[in-house]
Amino acid sequence: MLLRALSHAAGGRMKATITSTTEVVEIIDIKGNKALARAWEGVTEAGVPFTAYITQVQVRRNANTSVFEAELTEHKAPDAETLRAIGLRFVV
Repeated sequence: MLLRALSHAAGGRMKATITSTTEVVEIIDIKGNKALARAWEGVTEAGVPFTAYITQVQVRRNANTSVFEAELTEHKAPDAETLRAIGLRFVV
């Protein structure tokens, strides 16, 4: 599944596209709380690649979720860079 995301960082606007991978990892926050997260491969509109660890996805209440739910089950194998990033992930 591909998702496009918008972020308002430093007063600007960042656009990114993310693709779900088959990798699910355990992440730990600064308080020691653990959660499972799926690794997603992303690239900004400017072409900067990144890895995102997504623990939850929420669809708006009145939206038709059938297509979203079907696409959410689609995953690709992670590329080598994503696997390296997973090994180097940091506490959030």
